Amino acid sequence: MKDENLRKQPTIFDVSKMAGVSPSTVSRYLNSSSYLSNETKRKVENAIKTLKYKPSRFAKNLKMQSIFSVSVVVPNLNLEFYGEIVDPLSVYANSRNVEVMVNVTHNMDEMKQTVFDFAFSRRIDGIILCTPDLKTIELFSTLTIPIIALDWRNTVGDLNIDSITIDNKKAAFTAINYLYSRGHRKFLIVTGGREIQSSVDRLNGLKAFLERHSDAEFSVKDGDFRPDSGYNIVREFLKSDRKITAIFAFNDLMAFGGLNAITEMGMRVPEDISIMGFDNSFISNYTMPKLTTVDQQKEKLGITAASLMIERLSSVGSKRGRELVIPYKIVERDSVRVLSNS
Repeated sequence: MKDENLRKQPTIFDVSKMAGVSPSTVSRYLNSSSYLSNETKRKVENAIKTLKYKPSRFAKNLKMQSIFSVSVVVPNLNLEFYGEIVDPLSVYANSRNVEVMVNVTHNMDEMKQTVFDFAFSRRIDGIILCTPDLKTIELFSTLTIPIIALDWRNTVGDLNIDSITIDNKKAAFTAINYLYSRGHRKFLIVTGGREIQSSVDRLNGLKAFLERHSDAEFSVKDGDFRPDSGYNIVREFLKSDRKITAIFAFNDLMAFGGLNAITEMGMRVPEDISIMGFDNSFISNYTMPKLTTVDQQKEKLGITAASLMIERLSSVGSKRGRELVIPYKIVERDSVRVLSNS
């Protein structure tokens, strides 16, 4: 019976939920560490009384161990790219007493507005936006809480938002140069579309490469970062009479789709066609053949975002609007052939 009663003891999260405030607000109330409105104090006090909450030794020490709630906003969970970022992000944040919730918008404006309204009511303390578009940036930049944009580069100017990304333009230039240095001159390029900033930046990197290498030929087709778009684009292209020796897909998932299309057409990778991806998905080491790709260091992206958010939450006067660039690298595996004429 004693163990059962212990399990039923209310927590600071129960108090915050009943009061309609964030756990960090409850923490501030318990420690009298910052100003709270009388209305907020009343809500917290009523929740504490109703739940008969008694701060534990841990809760009494929250001046040293503040609890914050952070929302990570992703467009979908269909792409493993976001999972490989959010997982290390949440592990790092949780280990430092920061609660992480994941909000999936499906790129729907009403879902983004719901997250915004939730943040505006001060029930979360910070937001990390993954691959946001400009409209989303403009919406969330009006909030006073810390905002971090992942996989986004600030092209707008003075915004109250931090950004963390890789140099996509330079990374794409490096990737195509890797293929070029192995003798390839005729390429099929599968982009992620013209509305996603990272895809546009990678395409600009290829345009910069063409300015220096007039003997390179690109056939550019727009995908959507999903494997079926890579599959369909590569299959249709291979049915045509146009000849290529290498495919560069703007993410690994489209490269996986391209691999399947090549195999179904009775061709071999890399003997007949080489293919290169972008992301270094964990799956890329298990395809046949193993996929050569660009490593975005997604774990580092996630941990850097969590670390920067904790810095923002802990230091009210810290500088905002910083841009952090994470290094990338080529991961050489088995899907690219060196041509004999290189």
